[in-house]
Parts: sequence; structure tokens; C-alpha cells
Amino acid sequence: MIRLVNVSKNFRDFQLVNISLEIKSGEYFIILGPSGAGKTLILELLAGLLQPDEGRIEGLSTRKVALIYQDYMLFPHLNVQENIGYGLRFRKLSLDERLAKLKAIARELQIEHLLHRQVTTLSGGEKQRVAIARALILQPEVLLLDEPTAALDYGARRQVQQLFARLHRKYRRTFIHVTHDFEEALALGERIALLFKGRIIQQGEPQDVFRRPANREVADFLGYKNVFSGRIENHRLELNGLAIFTPVARAARAHLAIRSNEIIISRRRIQSSARNSFRGRIKEIYPHLNTVEVVVDVGVELAVDITPQSYQEMGLAEGDQVFVTFKTTSVRVFEY
Repeated sequence: MIRLVNVSKNFRDFQLVNISLEIKSGEYFIILGPSGAGKTLILELLAGLLQPDEGRIEGLSTRKVALIYQDYMLFPHLNVQENIGYGLRFRKLSLDERLAKLKAIARELQIEHLLHRQVTTLSGGEKQRVAIARALILQPEVLLLDEPTAALDYGARRQVQQLFARLHRKYRRTFIHVTHDFEEALALGERIALLFKGRIIQQGEPQDVFRRPANREVADFLGYKNVFSGRIENHRLELNGLAIFTPVARAARAHLAIRSNEIIISRRRIQSSARNSFRGRIKEIYPHLNTVEVVVDVGVELAVDITPQSYQEMGLAEGDQVFVTFKTTSVRVFEY
């Protein structure tokens, strides 16, 4: 178990405040937050590159730790083989042993054909694999990953994410991975901690965090497109003559958040137990890579995400009259 206990750190013009985390041995743990939240600073504390001003870090003093930075930090004057094997030069191993380890890790990461290339000629995804190989060849017990896919295009990012998942399943080392990409966090993390402005504001299993964001700031960051504010009376929040049913009976001041993929759009009012059903007109349509976002004006604007196939089958167009439907349990309420 790795523990950060009330860790605070002033660094330049930034401050981490009372960071407390417990990371299980062999866990894939994600620290998720926007740019400038302090994610890299936590990794540097875990790596021992910096020391806390207050609090303590437990469970790392006798463990081998490797840190992979976002820009890979490869040595430009060395080729791929020399980069990967650099750390082995300081181990008491014969040349044959070093070469055997190097070839094995290169084979594992499917970069055997790159061993004699200069790192300056590699693609981003290839550089990432070399950086991973250089870290793993030293057999670390804890692998620290600093925004490891941020500089990659979509295809390479997916490949590297799948690679991390496979390596974690195989080696069961502790992976501590920081990212600003909540889809990446959902795909890889066994547990996640949300970091905003130097403070941990929520942590837990990914699905729980995404389904129950702690406040409006978290909801906005996690991609909730429908966030409204007002007063709740008798399980209803009134907005521009629209009454949205909520799971909370009463609140003087509250934010409501509704995920766009939990709203059903239809040409006719559907028969269901869902209490929130409204007629409106399509105001805007935004095609995305895997979804189509349909903005419907029902008195307030509701963003609805549907599949491209559903969009084509329904033949939706701006100006069309439609119905939107969602359950009361799909409404997240944050009192403030």
C-alpha cells in the first residue's frame, strides 16, 4: 500500500493542499484533472524528486520506482537500443544478460525492428514504446505515468492505452497514471482520484465517480453538457416554465446535471415510467467521431447524444419537432 497522508507542497506559484490517497499494491490508479491541477507535481513527490513541505508519503522508501514523463525524455544522441539498455549499464550483468533482457522487452513492446534507429526519427507512438521499454527493463515495482498519451493522435493513443492495460494485466505492478482525459481514466483505472487546483475533491471507482460527480465543477469537467441551477420544491426544479423532476425533494439552491447519453430522443412521446418527458424543437446538430449531439430547445436547451446510426434512421434535421425523455434517477443534484 502506498499512502499520501496530508501532503502539502508549495512549488513556484502553485500549492498542493492536504493530499491524502491510498493506492493498493498492483493497482492501476488514475489521478484525473485539468491542466495545471498539480498532477505532475504529485508524481514527482512519489518519485522522490521533491519532498513534501507537510505530511508524509509511506510505502515507497524501499521500492523501485520508474517515472515516464509526457515528453518521454529519451536521449537524442543514443539510438533506440542504447536508450532502452541505458539503465542496465549500472547493474552487475554480463553483456549477454543485458542483450537478452533488451531483446525480450523489445519483443514484448513490438519494437525489435526499431532497435538500431535514432530516436529523433521515430513517431510519437514509437517514442512512447521506447520510453516504456526503458522503464520496464529495470523491473520497477511502481510505474509512474505522466500524461502518457497526451501528445499522440487518436489511433496511437488507443494503441498505447491498450498496451498499458495489457502490461498491467501481465505484470501486476502498481501503475499510477495521471491524465486530463476522462475517457482514458474510465478505460484504464481501477480507481481514480479527481484533482482540481491542488486538492483532491473526489475519489472512488471510475463508474461511481462518473455517475455521481461531487459538484458542478466536476460535472462540467466530466462532460455533463446539461447543468442547470435553481430551487427544488416537491421534487421539482422549475426553469422557464419547465418542471424537471429530481430525486431530491427540496433544496434552496442546487445544480442539476444530466448526462447527454442518458436522454432519449424520439419523434413521438414514448410510453415509459420516466417522469421527465418534454416536447421541443431541434436547434442544432453537431456530428462527432462516435456520436451525434442534438441540441433540443424545450424551454431550456438540452444536449442529447445519439449514435450516428440512430441519427440516420430517424432522419433528424434542425427545426424538427421531437420529444426528449429521461428518468428522475438520471438527474444528479448538487446542493450549494
